[in-house]
Amino acid sequence: MSSLTKASVPSVPAAQSVPASGLAEALTLRLLVPVATMLTIGAVALLLLFTPLWLHPALDSADSAAWLGMSPQAARDYSDRTVNDLVFAAGDFAFAAPDGTPFFDASERAHMRDVRVVLYGFLGLSAIAAIFLGVVTYRRRADAAVLRGISRGGLWLVIGTIVLGVFAAVAFDQAFELFHEIFFPGGNFSFDPTTERLVQLYPFAFWQYTSAALGVLLSAGGSLTWFVGRRLASGKERA
Repeated sequence: MSSLTKASVPSVPAAQSVPASGLAEALTLRLLVPVATMLTIGAVALLLLFTPLWLHPALDSADSAAWLGMSPQAARDYSDRTVNDLVFAAGDFAFAAPDGTPFFDASERAHMRDVRVVLYGFLGLSAIAAIFLGVVTYRRRADAAVLRGISRGGLWLVIGTIVLGVFAAVAFDQAFELFHEIFFPGGNFSFDPTTERLVQLYPFAFWQYTSAALGVLLSAGGSLTWFVGRRLASGKERA
């Protein structure tokens, strides 16, 4: 009676684990690079809307001067002061109205300080994302996979903008309120347009125009990034 020998038993290969370096590379190229691309484009688009090139025509189109009961130039000047405090200055928003009283009341100033915190948080995160993107691109400038990741980020941004744009188009009031509830959970974002200047300076129509402009800039920036990134990546792969 023959017996099975050890050599006759087929060996089962041990399960191979994915190296940690491979996981880190996949995470970087498939997630971190696209997200960093989206944040960078988003910050650039947002900052463009803080310039007088956009703000002044948007204020005029939204009849900000009529809401405030002052000239269009005066409305633009107060908007410039507000943006200067928001982005550059101390952020106290304590400048005076023409009658000598504070232009914004205490609750409006508190809300603008909260806006400043949210804005600086986003811009800080976007700056880190841009630095990360620059470092990865420089260190792997011969790698088409990096360009594919950047291109993917542009495509994701376009898709996300379209989805949010459709939602805002059919339910802008709800989208506007949801945004404030998420980023300003304290609830200090409801103001009376008959008495409080913050919503007179920036009436509801202003935010509709600005949201639409932001959507256009994000879609254009994302589309350009997607197209150029793909072309450059294909060129490197052919080379």
